[in-house]
Amino acid sequence: MNKLIISTGIILAVILIMTIIYRLVNILPPDGISKDTQAMAILNDASCATCHRKNSTLPFYATFPVLGNRVRNERGVLHFNIDGTVEKIGRGEVINEVTLAKIEMTTTVTGAMPPMTYNLIHWGSSITPAKQKILKEWIKSHREAFYPNLTATDRFKYEPVRPLPSSWPVDRNKALLGEKLFHDTRLSSDNTLSCFSCHNLQTGGVDKKQYPEGIGKILGKVNTPTIYNACFNHSQGWDGHAVNLKSQIAGHLLSPCEMANRSFNDILKKLRKDRELKHTFEKLYREGITETAIADAIETFEKTLLTPDCRFDKYLRGEEQILDKDEIRGYELFKSNKCAICHTGVILGGQSCEIMGLYKNYFNDRGWDLTKEDLGRFNQTADEYDRHRFKVPGLRNVALTKPYFHDGSQQTIHDAVKMMGIYQSGRSINDEEIRAIVAFLETLTGLPQTTGEKAELEEKPAGRDPETKP
Repeated sequence: MNKLIISTGIILAVILIMTIIYRLVNILPPDGISKDTQAMAILNDASCATCHRKNSTLPFYATFPVLGNRVRNERGVLHFNIDGTVEKIGRGEVINEVTLAKIEMTTTVTGAMPPMTYNLIHWGSSITPAKQKILKEWIKSHREAFYPNLTATDRFKYEPVRPLPSSWPVDRNKALLGEKLFHDTRLSSDNTLSCFSCHNLQTGGVDKKQYPEGIGKILGKVNTPTIYNACFNHSQGWDGHAVNLKSQIAGHLLSPCEMANRSFNDILKKLRKDRELKHTFEKLYREGITETAIADAIETFEKTLLTPDCRFDKYLRGEEQILDKDEIRGYELFKSNKCAICHTGVILGGQSCEIMGLYKNYFNDRGWDLTKEDLGRFNQTADEYDRHRFKVPGLRNVALTKPYFHDGSQQTIHDAVKMMGIYQSGRSINDEEIRAIVAFLETLTGLPQTTGEKAELEEKPAGRDPETKP
């Protein structure tokens, strides 16, 4: 009996001592400092950079037989690269929406980071409920400052996704000129294709083919992304090769798989023969018809290709009866299955490049040989970190834009969601849950308006330009 009492006393004493030590090493950042400084202190105390920095040095216990294997295999940086984030927080700079969503989901929603195995060795790394509260307030303040959700109701003010603006003021005359050029087949080498040929505005801004057909029926190598709402992407193209809409236009016009022009001069010679078009350009651009002017006019038109006021936007703005129970549940499942981490912001995506096959090797399972295009962002950077990384597509009008993925491998939205669960979320989502998520995704379909309705002459936007990147 005495031995039991003594043993129990020792165990309780050890627990008490460990609790005291745990509390001592998990000190809260002091009051009276900014939310940014508090957040920076918490992330530093959690030693996030140990696993989430590209060139971080593995800790000494990475050589241990069991624990070390897990440390080496988890490769946390593939999920989230924190390089530069803490420094930006310290300078009060804007943080990418995907970064905010990753921090929010893993620390304040699921509490998965830092993992328990890490906390057992690094006691001070734990993000306690008190620290979670501080991070929640910081995320809210950051969204309010840099991503203000001005039209959503208070209930949805700090959601990871936001309603799409109903318009984006541009120079109306340039937009109308850009619209003509968008449909002009003279931009192709044999006068048979226009931008509209692949970005059909009647079918969701895509051609609904696995790969686009260029001049001479030559097939492209990646699926055509939608042009609708593309101005809100942080870069253009599956591999992020263009920093904005304007910079990608020449690439399409000169690509042998697309418009197949030998040079931009070939296009200029044709267009300059059109007296009416030449006169229009000269009224709007001092230099007349040039490569720069053509790209600017088309980009201006493409900035008007928005699809606002879908049912989900109306739901966020307060019309909560506009969605049924399945659609609302689908949105909750969309968030709980970690989809809203990368598919965030006003177009539910387009803000980062993420690895395809985060939890399972997608390309090994796909069924056909690896192509150069499957290397994704690596083709632009030659950085091993970017191998198989692709720009996350926006999900606006996703119900209209099949087939899905960069390789056009999925013909139905149901199958695309199922595959994303397996390869990107590490979860097997059942059919009933997939149906609910699909029901939610179908509420993202909006109706485009005409250029005349959406463009305003020589007005400047009230907020950040959609192509101003964090």
